[in-house]
Amino acid sequence: MTTALILHLPEDWTAQQALDIYELLHELADGIWDEYETPIIELIDEQSREYDRAQRELLGFNDPLPF
Repeated sequence: MTTALILHLPEDWTAQQALDIYELLHELADGIWDEYETPIIELIDEQSREYDRAQRELLGFNDPLPF
């Protein structure tokens, strides 16, 4: 289960500070991807299959379509 994260960014950052944070996060994301690419892909694939199963269970096989 994914938990939503709400960020409140400072409104007084300079453009340079915002760019520095953006570049830091980009480098962090790249590093995580480089280290965990295969397990991340496997996890995303499994979550996608779980979502697909849950969607199919919303309607029974013989239920009339709602359109």
